[in-house]
Amino acid sequence: MGKGKLIIIESGSDASGKATQSQRLYERLISEGKECLKITFPDYASDSSALVKMYLNGDFGKDPNDVSPYISSTFYAADRYASYKTKWGDFYENGGIIISDTTSNMVHQAAKLNGEEKEKFIEWLYDLEFNIYQIPKPDHVIFLDVDPEVSQELMRNRANKFTGEEAKDIHE
Repeated sequence: MGKGKLIIIESGSDASGKATQSQRLYERLISEGKECLKITFPDYASDSSALVKMYLNGDFGKDPNDVSPYISSTFYAADRYASYKTKWGDFYENGGIIISDTTSNMVHQAAKLNGEEKEKFIEWLYDLEFNIYQIPKPDHVIFLDVDPEVSQELMRNRANKFTGEEAKDIHE
């Protein structure tokens, strides 16, 4: 049996419905008898997300721009690598379908840069994640086009992703 499929539900912002839509896709594929696993990034249940949590909590700076996109991207890439190696890699390598509600490391961090600098960063991050860490490349990316005002309203009404408290992370 060959490799499975990695399907990503993505958007440019938090609170855009990625978790809802990935859950719906997962349930649909399961109902059709497909071998599926739903994952989420960052993997807040894993120790591998410790630096991501610190970053989002503002421990390295209270604004996302306080931390170089190169540095913060390494936190997310390491978390995805750990998740792949310990939780879903074997399933994927043996033909399973993986549904994830984000890989937005590139989206969020590249937004800190402009022009040629952004292109250079994207090339660097692509090399880090897919060549050095050898995290599987997505087979399909479904991009949700959600009005930022809708996302902002949804964000106002939800708790922090990893603390459950009302305080938001630095990207929110």
